[in-house]
Amino acid sequence: MTLFTKKTARWMGAGMLLTSAVACDSGEPVVETQTVDSVTQEAIVSSITEGDYVIRSVMTNKCIDVASSSTADGAKVQQWDCNGTNAQKFHISPTSDGFWKIINVNSNKALDIAEASTAQNAVLHQWSYVGGTNQQFQFTSRGNNQFSFHPRHTGMAIDLYWGSADNGTIFVQYPYTGTANQLWTFDKVSGGGGGGGGGPPGTVPVVVTNNCPFNLNVVLSGVGDVALERDAAGNRIFRNLAKGSSYTYYPPGNYPSGRVSAYKTLPSPASPRELEKAEFTLGPDGNNVQNIYYNLTYVDHVGLPMKISSTGTSGCQMVQCNRSHSSLMSSINSACPDGLRYSMGGDTVCLAPRSFCIDGEYAGDSRRGSVCGRLDSEITRCAQKYPGQCNPGADKTPQVYACSGGFFAQSAKWCSAITRGMVDNPDSTNVAQYYNTGKPYNIYAKWVHDQCGAVYSFAYDDYPMAANQAGFYTCNGGRQLDVTFCPAG
Repeated sequence: MTLFTKKTARWMGAGMLLTSAVACDSGEPVVETQTVDSVTQEAIVSSITEGDYVIRSVMTNKCIDVASSSTADGAKVQQWDCNGTNAQKFHISPTSDGFWKIINVNSNKALDIAEASTAQNAVLHQWSYVGGTNQQFQFTSRGNNQFSFHPRHTGMAIDLYWGSADNGTIFVQYPYTGTANQLWTFDKVSGGGGGGGGGPPGTVPVVVTNNCPFNLNVVLSGVGDVALERDAAGNRIFRNLAKGSSYTYYPPGNYPSGRVSAYKTLPSPASPRELEKAEFTLGPDGNNVQNIYYNLTYVDHVGLPMKISSTGTSGCQMVQCNRSHSSLMSSINSACPDGLRYSMGGDTVCLAPRSFCIDGEYAGDSRRGSVCGRLDSEITRCAQKYPGQCNPGADKTPQVYACSGGFFAQSAKWCSAITRGMVDNPDSTNVAQYYNTGKPYNIYAKWVHDQCGAVYSFAYDDYPMAANQAGFYTCNGGRQLDVTFCPAG
């Protein structure tokens, strides 16, 4: 059972989960002949309907962009060369009386006239959506698939400041004059290669973006590692993404055990495993509302920094390992715990002891003795200190690393306590004590948190929830999932 399967079963309820994916330790993945394809194009629209768009200036053909892919309130909105990233994609949806909100796909923040100003040349930036009239816009068709758009509170037009062609130019509100710096085309993404909103009915767009300093081959798969996109011969289709480019998959709205896998080089029988992966599940809740379930996990290994975000009605949190690729690689090369560095997917990863101690391919490694027995003394102490509560039976260090086996698979409390060196205070939410009690602990788990913050370093890293060490997120009314590899470049 993968971490994501374990979490969906725990949080969604067993009835929601149709089946489980093949776990990393359940055998070698099958590697068949691969097909590599590239992304397709966007479509300029003649009318605005709900969906995801790239917005281009008629004057310069450059895109509206959130500077540096920021997720902060008040972040600069600027003109920039179009690059296909989610910082340049906006979900447009109706509010009331013919007005619309414009939400950045990357940040989930709204286009907003700063401080609700009614002055000419007031600046457009991004802000959390609160329903203000300065965050709602009306679109007016000006012919030739071109539009002006106007904030509700003033009716002025959004204007490219002084019509400048320079990257970084801001946008302001200004009375409509009909000049090209107030006219825009709206490219609604449909098919592969862009943001969501244009897919077949009953699907949820999953937008995958590569911001790494090299090309990635990506594939989306579901239950049993069956790829969503396959060629006529049944082979997986890998999408080759250059730096800054995106591709949109359209899995059905009920899609358990989803995974986006990324490879620097295509898998082979000698090197079948992915460099990195993002896990999710799509499914309806009890009221048949579309939900998106996801987390950010490094329980198997660390290969690439990632960001996962979603767009929907509520609970749509962003989670990320906000490290640059070069910075994270430096940490892997210099400080990967126990030196468990291996090549996967065309680059070096830091392997988790969970994988090292359980997967058969590492059985001959001389480090197994010390790594895979590191927590045995704490397991024994736990059983002696809490008889009738901590009952590990035959479970040893590998089962703690994986939160598996006869006992630890069922006990988030004791798996977490032994992992963190917290046997003497297993329910503590004092994060400063985690991995800092002088007792043996999972040094990989600590290292992952030191690198990436609140992400999963082991399967029950969210226990207790109040400690905020990791999160399993539910985006209610989910409309789109976004996965970005190397969000900080």
